[in-house]
Amino acid sequence: MATETIRLLVAEDHVLVRQGLQWLISREPGYTWVGEAGDGDTALALTRSLRPDVLLLDLGLPRLDGLAVMQALQAEGLATRVLVVTARQDTRSVRDALALGAHGYLLKTEDTAHLLKALATVAQGGYWVSPELAAGLDREPRDAHEGLTERELEIAACVGRGMSSRQIGQHFEISAHTVRKHRENIARKLGLRNAAELVAWAIRHGL
Repeated sequence: MATETIRLLVAEDHVLVRQGLQWLISREPGYTWVGEAGDGDTALALTRSLRPDVLLLDLGLPRLDGLAVMQALQAEGLATRVLVVTARQDTRSVRDALALGAHGYLLKTEDTAHLLKALATVAQGGYWVSPELAAGLDREPRDAHEGLTERELEIAACVGRGMSSRQIGQHFEISAHTVRKHRENIARKLGLRNAAELVAWAIRHGL
């Protein structure tokens, strides 16, 4: 039986960058390149029609920017996971992207090793934020943690590092179901809507 591959779509307005990403990733096993787009409208249309597993998305797209593309994907409930690959380093862009459902945020200044690690993490169901950005995001006072148990803080930290519920369960020797219940309690206590916002919260608090 053929090994299942991760189907990729890239949305990037610079042809050279698109070709570079394709060349780098095509050398790695387990990935299939299904299409590319040079603007946001085309990216949205291709995501709807091709249903890729992962969309590599630049934020600075013409006609429809990357945040608007993610907003549309979120509204339609499409299952495609999004890895943002961008030059934007401002905290607002990172938080907005995660809140709109991005599963990863990678800077174009990162090296190939980080690109492949981010892609693998997102493709496998985890979350990734460039270490440079994670270190630089604003920290909020420690009292913002009040209301969470020690175990909930530990699990939030694991989520912020991109670990799945199964991986967290293995780490703490508890079931994935128990981890999901902890995550639901964390989200309820903090008023968060989704896993991406929990990732953003964990990063902001230095977890």
